[in-house]
Amino acid sequence: MTNHESPTSLRANVETGVPGLDEILGGGLVRGGVYLLEGMAGAGKTILSSQIGFHRVSRGEKVLYMTLIAESHDKLLAHLKRLTFFDENAVAQQMLFVSGYHELMQDGLDGFLKLIASSIYDYRPSLMIIDGFRSAREFSETELSLSKFIHELNALVAAMDCTTLLLAPLSGNEPHPEHTLVDGLIELNRYSDGMRRAREIEVHKMRARNHLMGKHYFRIAESGLLMFPRLEAQHAAPGGPVDLKTRVSFGLPHLDIMFGGGLSQGSTTTLIGPSGVGKTMLCLQFLAAGVQHGERCLYLGFYEGPQRLIGKAEAVSIRLDEAHRDGRLAIQWQPAVELPVDEIAANALATARQMGATRMVIDGVEGFRDSALRVERFGLFLNALLHQLREAGMTTLVTEEVPLYPDYGHSRSTRVSALTENRVLLRYTETDAGLRRAISIVKQREGAHDPSTHELVISSQGLEIVESPLSTTVSSASGLSATLQPRRPA
Repeated sequence: MTNHESPTSLRANVETGVPGLDEILGGGLVRGGVYLLEGMAGAGKTILSSQIGFHRVSRGEKVLYMTLIAESHDKLLAHLKRLTFFDENAVAQQMLFVSGYHELMQDGLDGFLKLIASSIYDYRPSLMIIDGFRSAREFSETELSLSKFIHELNALVAAMDCTTLLLAPLSGNEPHPEHTLVDGLIELNRYSDGMRRAREIEVHKMRARNHLMGKHYFRIAESGLLMFPRLEAQHAAPGGPVDLKTRVSFGLPHLDIMFGGGLSQGSTTTLIGPSGVGKTMLCLQFLAAGVQHGERCLYLGFYEGPQRLIGKAEAVSIRLDEAHRDGRLAIQWQPAVELPVDEIAANALATARQMGATRMVIDGVEGFRDSALRVERFGLFLNALLHQLREAGMTTLVTEEVPLYPDYGHSRSTRVSALTENRVLLRYTETDAGLRRAISIVKQREGAHDPSTHELVISSQGLEIVESPLSTTVSSASGLSATLQPRRPA
């Protein structure tokens, strides 16, 4: 054993089977370790520990569930039966429920420890759950007696290779002896923002594990707890060499020319402009071009459902219905209300990997931001998401809406353009002929581009960038002057 290795670090890994939890823990639990799981009432401690227990049972192991509460096991099992991980055939066979309430009441911590030892020796479980550890705290005469109990419990379960979870209510900022003696301290809590609530997990301590720091979102579903590690806390897998020469077509020849041959493969582009100016239409054209080139594409949006979106594309001769039906185009739609951003991102990234997508659209990032809990972290979150997409080689478009007449003194922009390689500005312009759409490339980091302003025409025949050597300076409806290329005669 080297100086930097502890006995705990040399023990086998214990997977929890809870989606996302092992990643947060830095790989899972350590066999024979003792972990304190704290949380307020209703936070999900019992469900989480039971979910881990039934997962270990499914791997052919035995689990001992010991309670220190007056609630009957029948009532506990009745609640667990509603969850899909519950296996009734395993109860009393591979998962044994034992009450230590009587021994603790009558003989204190010593009597309870004797019950634990005899149960482990008789049953030989690989995992033990002690639910209601608060009672052990209350029955300890002094902090020294509780520390002695934890120390002896540590030695017992380590010798028997029995991983142990202690379930207790939140202790707040008040320190307890077990905090320093256990191998891990995990907190389940709820975050409040006005009338909105979200569940969060935080790992305060995890020996022999490089766990993810900070709070992470989770929810309770029919299948148990689903956890979503905070995206900006994760480390994206490094991608391959960046090929700046390979270009990705928009499907609009003149727009490709404006970009110097198309977008750089794996780049991210912001389309910014007011409502109705054509941002979504350009995105749909971009996806249609990908499908025509044999690529697989993913659309993530917050305002229009799949059928409405496909119908909108059909109205301008962009054909997406067949690609959506056969799986070449995936459309993920989430109404912009109380968005669990980490869950949405995790689902999108998983879908992209599964289908092998090379193009992606994130349509309506302002709805993404405004509906998210903990809005203050959204800039970091979006940066992390775009980084992961970039490392995966995905060519991505992000749309951001700005007011028709922006108030630059009170901008609510997420500054998406600062996070992306390219920025395309769309706006309305007023001419003698009426209101027209203008498009210009404001920024392209990875190559030369045409900075002039052109007209974007949207009709039932499709999208077109009008090219003409003539130009007219007009007043922009967004408050900016623009040089507009006149429309080519029909």
